[in-house]
Amino acid sequence: MRNGADLLVDGLVRLGFRHLFGMPGSHSTTIYDALRRQGSIATILTRNEQAGAFAADGYARVTGKPGLVCTTAGPGATNALTGVAECWADSVPILLLAGQVNADRIHQECGAYHEVDLESIFRPVTKWRGTARAVDDIPAMLGQAFDAMSRGRPRPTALFLPQDLMRQESHASDSAVVPAVPPSPSQSIPAQAIAEAVALLRGSQRPIILAGGGALWAGAAAEVRAVAERLGAPVVTSLNGKGILDERDPYSLGHARSARAKEALPHADAMLAIGCRFTEVMTDWRRMPVPANLVQIDVDPDQIGMNHPVAVGIEADAKAALTELLRALPEGPTEGWGPIWEQARAARPARPEWLIETLRAVLPESTPVFADACEMGYRLHTDWTSYGPRSLFYPSNYITLGWGFPAALGAAVARGGEPVVSVSGDGGFLMTAQELATATRYRLPVIAIVHNDSSYGAIKNIQQRAHEGRYLDVELNNPDFLKLADAFGVPSARVTDADELRGAVIAALDRQGPTLIEVPDRWRSFRT
Repeated sequence: MRNGADLLVDGLVRLGFRHLFGMPGSHSTTIYDALRRQGSIATILTRNEQAGAFAADGYARVTGKPGLVCTTAGPGATNALTGVAECWADSVPILLLAGQVNADRIHQECGAYHEVDLESIFRPVTKWRGTARAVDDIPAMLGQAFDAMSRGRPRPTALFLPQDLMRQESHASDSAVVPAVPPSPSQSIPAQAIAEAVALLRGSQRPIILAGGGALWAGAAAEVRAVAERLGAPVVTSLNGKGILDERDPYSLGHARSARAKEALPHADAMLAIGCRFTEVMTDWRRMPVPANLVQIDVDPDQIGMNHPVAVGIEADAKAALTELLRALPEGPTEGWGPIWEQARAARPARPEWLIETLRAVLPESTPVFADACEMGYRLHTDWTSYGPRSLFYPSNYITLGWGFPAALGAAVARGGEPVVSVSGDGGFLMTAQELATATRYRLPVIAIVHNDSSYGAIKNIQQRAHEGRYLDVELNNPDFLKLADAFGVPSARVTDADELRGAVIAALDRQGPTLIEVPDRWRSFRT
C-alpha cells in the first residue's frame, strides 16, 4: 500500500523531475524514505536549505526546466525563503516541497515544534502555494503547482506537506496518482496591436530591440534574430536575456549597460522591448534612454507600461508575438543607423578587467559562469562576452549575496560532469562556503573564483560616494581561503595576474571535481 510520500514522489517522477536539492529533517523523513525506495530521483544534499534553493535555481536557469528543493517544516522552509524570493524576483521556476506539522492541528498554535503558517510567509514570493489536507489530494495539488510555475511567466511555487499525511496510506487508484496538468491554451495575438507595432517600427529610422528574460524563457532566440534582420535593428539585452544572440553576432550590442549599447541607445527613435521589465539595475538606475516610441511585448500584463509608457503594448508569449510580427513586417531593413552602428560595435570598456578578459579567453565557449552579487560580478554584466543563451547568470533583481557558488553547484549537477564557474566576492562567498562540502561529496566540477578585496566592496563604494568615505562594517577579516578549501579537500590556488589565472583555470578544467581560485585585490570602485 502506498502512503502520501509515495504519491508525491511518483507524481514528481511523472512530471519529469530527476534531481532534488535540500536536506532531510524530522518532518520530511518519510518523503526521503519514499525517494530512496522509488529510486528515480537523485537527491543532492546541501548543508543549508538556503543553498539548496539557490542550487535548484541554478539548475533551472541552466536547463530551462523547473528546479526542485525539499526542506523540513518551520526553520527549514524559512531558511529556503531567500532562495525562493530570488527566483520570484528573477522569474525562475522552482518547486519548494516543505514538511509541515500534523494536518489535524495545523490551524492552531498548539506548541507543535516547527509550527508556523508557511502559506502566509511564502505568499508574497510564490505564484501558487498550498498545504495538503488529505492524502489523496496530493497528486492534484502537485499538478496545480507544476502548472502554475510552467504557464505564463515562470515563477516559484510551494507545496507544504503535513508529516502525518506523508505516512498515511492512500487508497487512490493508479490513474488518480498522475498529476493533472492541463494543456496550455492556444494564445490569440491581438492583430490590431501587431499592426500598430509594425507601423510604428517601420516608421522609425533607427529602431532598436531590447530582449529580456521573457524572450529567453519563451525560446525566442531565432525570432529575435529574424526580427532584428528584418528591421535592420541592433539588439541589446537585459541581464536575464544576455546571450540570446551570440554577442559576436553583428546584430548584437550586448547588455544594455555595455559600452557598445551606450553608444547606440541615445540615437534610437523606437524600441521593441521583449520580455523585459526595465529594472533599476538593468537601466542604470533609470538613466538608460528609452524612446517614446516603445513597443513592449510581455506575457505578464502588469509589466506592460510599468516603468515606461508604451506606444503599443502586446500581452503575449514572446515567441508567439514575434512570429506574428514577422508575418506582418514587410521585407527590407531601415537604413537610418548608418555609421552609428559600426561605431557602437567598435566601443570597448574604458577600464577592462584582466580577470574577466582572461576567463573569457581560457574558458570553453559552452562553460556557464555564475556571478555572485559583487563588484566583479557587476562588471561581468557588461564586459563578459556571452557566446550563447544561458551562459552568464547573476541574481539580477533580488541581488542575493552568497547565491553564485551554490547556484553553480546546481548547474553542475544538471550538466552531468561538464565544468561550471562561479565568481564571488570574499564577503558573499563566505555566506555559503559550507557548500564546499557539497561540491566534494558529489565531485562537482565547479571552479569557484573568489575575488578577495577584504571588503563588502559594493557597500563600501556607496559609503564612499554617499557618505563622504565614512566607512563602517565593510572591511572584512577573512580566513586563509586556501586553507579553508584544503579543510574540505578542495584543490586551490592563489593567483595575482593573468598568466597565473590562466594556468590555474586550465588545471581546474582538467580536474574531476571542484577547485577554488583566490584572486587577492585591493578595494577600488568598479563602477564606470
